[in-house]
Amino acid sequence: MNNWSRFTALMLLGLASLPASALQPAASDAQTTCPPSAVVPAAGASQAAFDQYSWQLFINLNWPAKPDQRGVADCSKPLGSSGSTVWQTYKSVNETFLPGAKDPGPWNSRQQRKNLDLINIAAIKNTQVVQSDNQAVGGWLIDQRGNPTYYDIAANEVSYNYIVANTFYNAAIVDAAKNIDFPKNASEIKASWRILTSADDSRRYLTMKALVTRFDAQGRPNGTQEANLGLVGLHIISKVEGFPQWIWSTFEQIDNVPPKAKLGGKWVDQPVSGIFYSYFNAKAPAESLNQSPCQWQQQGAQMVCTPKPGTSFSTPDPLNRVTPITDATQQINTQYQSSPQVQQSVFKYYQLITTQRPQSPDNPGNPLGQPTPSLSANVTMESYIQPSSSCMNCHSMATPLNSQYKSDFSFLFRFAHAPVNSATKDKE
Repeated sequence: MNNWSRFTALMLLGLASLPASALQPAASDAQTTCPPSAVVPAAGASQAAFDQYSWQLFINLNWPAKPDQRGVADCSKPLGSSGSTVWQTYKSVNETFLPGAKDPGPWNSRQQRKNLDLINIAAIKNTQVVQSDNQAVGGWLIDQRGNPTYYDIAANEVSYNYIVANTFYNAAIVDAAKNIDFPKNASEIKASWRILTSADDSRRYLTMKALVTRFDAQGRPNGTQEANLGLVGLHIISKVEGFPQWIWSTFEQIDNVPPKAKLGGKWVDQPVSGIFYSYFNAKAPAESLNQSPCQWQQQGAQMVCTPKPGTSFSTPDPLNRVTPITDATQQINTQYQSSPQVQQSVFKYYQLITTQRPQSPDNPGNPLGQPTPSLSANVTMESYIQPSSSCMNCHSMATPLNSQYKSDFSFLFRFAHAPVNSATKDKE
């Protein structure tokens, strides 16, 4: 039995524990493909069924990719092999939305070296200008080593081809679009990365080399440097049959913040001895947790984030998890983390936080479909809004940069550039 079919059998055992109503009908070979397919639950299925789906999807997307074929798994290699994963070959926003609204070309173009400069992910969602460091919302996230967290956003082949076919990489065109509607099987990835130092155990992270922007003590860009990055967060959003509001899966590296236990009716952080937590400081005052580092200052027409008094850009921003991972989701985590294939890979150090989806996706009286669970937060991406964070609620308001029309739960179009000589101002 080969590498992937052994894991397929294990996954089937897990799926067998679910009621028949939990899963949509699938082709007879749905679990014999390489890598194992993710089985989409039926609307109204249990949280466990959707969490199973998220883990299947996570494994599928983290399978090693063929060197010269974007988005295609290399079945000759086991999970955790060196090289790019399937999702790492997806087209990033830097490859999709080019200066001057140039056509980004075919899907399977040569992969470029990663260049990350985005450090304020909330700016994309809530302002009229896409910038990495100067928006009056959110703020950067500095880990306990004093380094910023970097973000990357990418689209799969279905999403990318839809954007290119409709010329939606052109801000003038996408701003005028009134019926943006991604096709079935469109998917987006949002990843968060931290710099790994010599003091970090890189064996506990999916890693990659990238060119990253450096920042001075006030948070202003100050050149670039080559860095070894470790993956700390991963959002996977998928538009699949029967779920026009998409399905939202979010994962984290297990050392971001400690787990919680309920003691005396209260949730208490339970750090494990000997583990360095990337974003947690046990000595930090409670009032300092999950707080934006920004003191906003008006500079011209923009609000600029500057460090609060007594701090600098490199001052760590301590976090903890506001909404604990549920017991049911933790059971699914344990099931997959302990499976042989995952155990032999770096992915045993990752955990599902939750899977958010519409409970009633086809209810005309509730277009949002009743997001379930109501809250969903990744501590590396929704760091400062955890008590109210809902991926579906937030993305339901997504529009292109200068448009009142919705963009089908996607903020990708905020990266679109204006064409050369266009009257539309290109906001970079």
